[in-house]
Amino acid sequence: MAIFDCFMRERNDTVNFKQLEYFAAVAEAGSISGASRELHVAQPPISRQLALLEDELGACLFLRTNKGIALTEAGRCLYQQSQQMFQSFRAMADSVREVAAGMRGQLKLGVIYSDIRIATSLLKEYHEKFPQVELYVRMGSPADLLDDLGRGELHVLFLRSQSERAFGLKERVLGEDPLELVMCHATDPAPGQKAVPIQALRDVPMCLLRSDDLWGYSRDLLEECRRAGFSPRVVCHCYDTPMEMHLVQEGFGVGFLPKSIVAAHPGSPVYTKPVLEYAAKSYPILVWENDPYQAGCVKRFLELADVP
Repeated sequence: MAIFDCFMRERNDTVNFKQLEYFAAVAEAGSISGASRELHVAQPPISRQLALLEDELGACLFLRTNKGIALTEAGRCLYQQSQQMFQSFRAMADSVREVAAGMRGQLKLGVIYSDIRIATSLLKEYHEKFPQVELYVRMGSPADLLDDLGRGELHVLFLRSQSERAFGLKERVLGEDPLELVMCHATDPAPGQKAVPIQALRDVPMCLLRSDDLWGYSRDLLEECRRAGFSPRVVCHCYDTPMEMHLVQEGFGVGFLPKSIVAAHPGSPVYTKPVLEYAAKSYPILVWENDPYQAGCVKRFLELADVP
């Protein structure tokens, strides 16, 4: 009978861990007295547990001679299997400690497109410090990622904010990123100039995020243009940032996005310029649930991001 079968039997006198510990100590010491000294346990409890173990297994485990105690064939079988179990138990305990300490585990992150560069930089530093933690990274829309965070499917999100408004969650601002016009040479409304006067945007084809975009980039720019006395020529309302970037690169029109997005596309013909009369900013932020029982790897990640 395999040792693990014994653990599964539904009886009050099943084999227990303490019995196996005493058994292994006696087998290694060659006597009950030697095991008693090693375990700092009196001899009678050890003898009693060994008798219960033999009775439960229905096997004689030791040959008792004048020279001490020797294992029977059944005893050697139990000793080998118990050592494997002890080794597995130690490995299990070590794994649990490492997970609790944040050295192992699975860190689940959600990233919006405009945060790829800053997220990659922070993840690289984290991976160098905690290489045994498995990283799960999902890119998606802000609304979808927030839903996943609320369901517990993600631990931390890389999002954006243009104001002090909160999501009802814990937040940490990671920096400051200016909002600028995104263009290529064919669509540049002010060639040779470092900034674009807002009047230069009259009749310029524009590819902007849809009006219900969570961050309000397009809404604010459109309002600024109306204050300047004109309505921009929007040729495409894009559902997400990757599509806007692709259309800008293909020459459909001028976009309006965080400046750092272009830095994430080395070699691209796309570049940015600020609007001369309109200084807008965006703030990359970390967002996470206010959970005192966060996994160790999540806590280490937040600490690395300098979250108090």
